[in-house]
Amino acid sequence: MGTKQRLNYVIEDKILAELLGEQNFSTKESAILELVKNAYDANATKVELILKKTNQGNCLIINDDGEGMDEPIIKKAWMHVGKTSRGYENQENSRVYAGAKGIGRFALARLGEEVELQSKRAGAESIVWKTNWRESVLEIKENTINQGTTFYISRLRDKWSRRTLNPLVSYLSKVYNDSAMKIILNFENEEQTVPKLWTDPRIGENYVSSLKMNYVAEKQILNYEIEIDEFNETVRSTMGIEYENKVSSEINANDELKQKITELLFEMELDKNLEIDSLDKEVAQVLQTLGDFKAEFYFSLSSINQKDYDWFQYKHKNLTDRYESGIILYRNAFSIDSFEGRQDWLKLSKRAAASPAAASHPVGKWRVRANQLAGYVVIDKERNNMIKDLSNRQGIVENLHFKVLNLVILLGLSEFEMYRQSIIRQINAYQKKIEEGIHSEQKDRKEAEIIVEKLKKNHENIRNLSKEDVDIVISEFDRKKSENEYIKRERDEFEKSAKYEVQLLNVLATSHLKIISLGHEIHNDRNNISSVPHDLEEAIRSLEIWEELCDDSLPFYRNIPELLISLGGNTEKILTLTDSILEETEKKNFENKEHNIEEIMEVILDKWRQQYKWITIEIEIIGDTRVIISYDQLFVIFNNLILNSIQQNDKMQSLTIKIKLNRVDNIIRIEYQDNGIGLDKKYQNNTKRILEVHESNRDKGHGLGMWIVNNTIIKLRGEIEEITGHDGFTLSAFIKIEEDLNGKRN
Repeated sequence: MGTKQRLNYVIEDKILAELLGEQNFSTKESAILELVKNAYDANATKVELILKKTNQGNCLIINDDGEGMDEPIIKKAWMHVGKTSRGYENQENSRVYAGAKGIGRFALARLGEEVELQSKRAGAESIVWKTNWRESVLEIKENTINQGTTFYISRLRDKWSRRTLNPLVSYLSKVYNDSAMKIILNFENEEQTVPKLWTDPRIGENYVSSLKMNYVAEKQILNYEIEIDEFNETVRSTMGIEYENKVSSEINANDELKQKITELLFEMELDKNLEIDSLDKEVAQVLQTLGDFKAEFYFSLSSINQKDYDWFQYKHKNLTDRYESGIILYRNAFSIDSFEGRQDWLKLSKRAAASPAAASHPVGKWRVRANQLAGYVVIDKERNNMIKDLSNRQGIVENLHFKVLNLVILLGLSEFEMYRQSIIRQINAYQKKIEEGIHSEQKDRKEAEIIVEKLKKNHENIRNLSKEDVDIVISEFDRKKSENEYIKRERDEFEKSAKYEVQLLNVLATSHLKIISLGHEIHNDRNNISSVPHDLEEAIRSLEIWEELCDDSLPFYRNIPELLISLGGNTEKILTLTDSILEETEKKNFENKEHNIEEIMEVILDKWRQQYKWITIEIEIIGDTRVIISYDQLFVIFNNLILNSIQQNDKMQSLTIKIKLNRVDNIIRIEYQDNGIGLDKKYQNNTKRILEVHESNRDKGHGLGMWIVNNTIIKLRGEIEEITGHDGFTLSAFIKIEEDLNGKRN
């Protein structure tokens, strides 16, 4: 038997420099950042970056006053690739070490072809290390330098000049988020100190609204605080819109994100043996191992035109020093490369494109745009160790925990979006009401028309105009101007609304067309399909084995007579559904005409009673039952309400639904309730949140049903006034009836 020998890889210095230096750092700025991190880890209080001209060209000097290195450290640590002597934090000052991989020193190779390192450690002799990335030499020198480390980088691989100073200062101010170490740049005798970006954020100067978040992993709770200083005081004093400048609350991340995290677990297939019964435990574990983190976001509009400034009563049209950094992800004191605001890593643009509604949209969900938000998220090297850096430290591994981090962040952001949109919607509704009132006024219109007609006939009449006449004409001119602006705003708002709704409509219509096409095929072959269960039974009976098959001891899936009965029932359901779909899409159902509302409701409700024997639907109608309305509108409202009740309570043995319609003049008041389990607890504090698009607590739920109900009621000039969900589900709303064929109200 041969002897075993321990072998180590041998690699050329030049290859190391290329792989871990030149190719590993995508930009010169990211290489500088790595060397700044080294100074920070060396406990420096100051690091200087100096660009100096020499006879051989520019030389980049990086000097820090840190702990320095001696001969043993150079030989055992500096020259040992992949080895780091750092733990979690410096025990003396609690600095969390930024280094982890033991390859950051190769950032020097990205910057220049030749490097000289001079270093002095307390109680040790000075050393000089030189390399051209083919070979390295070490010298021991007399103590001629101060404690710390200085790099002289020559034969630079990039162009450096005074013009690169400001961009580098800006970059470092974003990526470094601490005040323990000062960073000074001196390029060709022009000196700048890198400022801390988030030192003293000022509302009204840097931003108009803020969102602060603090996630407590052990409890799976996200605490948040919203501060808004976006609107003039007239919004409260004149418009009567009440809102708080500061609101704070907490969200149970498990309740809110269980469905999405479950989908991620199956999608990523991290646990091949994942069982349904263990999902709750798995979700909780992911949220707890995510670790505590905090975030602060600063919101402002990138630009505001004068019309919007006046309409929405914005307080600030322009900010003196607006934050425009994007969202930066820090791990302790330093940002993670490529997450320093350049990239939209939270995918805010994609999120906004999927829900493009304006904040004033009455039912669409407004999403903040990427260029409207700046701020940061801070994670910790130890607490958030499940969020991992790429091996080259140029980004993040987009694993399960990183995706859940995004979900939790966006959960808090959604609260801000809903709060801001609720204010904007109220302002918009108030302004529209005022505008409608202005345009309906007839005062002075006739007089203005008479005055203008007189001037048309004889221009000399202008000399006879009194001040009152002039005021009347000016008033009418202003009214016309306001009316034109109102019409333009209505058109623009309609276009925005239509764009958003058409996106959803196209998806739903395309799916529905497929269903209708299949429905026609089923309808054309209805007789054959409906007779299949009966024909199968007759065929089996002809074999004279029917009596043998009627064995109650057999399990259901092997009991052919029982299977045939079940097949017959399911076939009948499919045919009934097909008939219903084809009937409901007939053109006549979309015409506005006189109906008897009692008859319409019975048609709608009877179909549910036939298909769902376990539900009881009671209806009470008070007042005149003759209405001018389109059948599809009532169909949409009540079918979605009933479907929502059934889906929410599908595990109940019985369900009672009560509907009350009370007609007074041109208004129909709607009271809807069921005795089911009520709303999911994540909606209890804000029940109207279920009206937002894509809001659902069901697996694979589309979250469109209640949004469609709300949208339809708004189109009928109505409103959902109240929703409760503690003891069952209740909804109160009203709709307005259109004029009859003679132009009178019903």
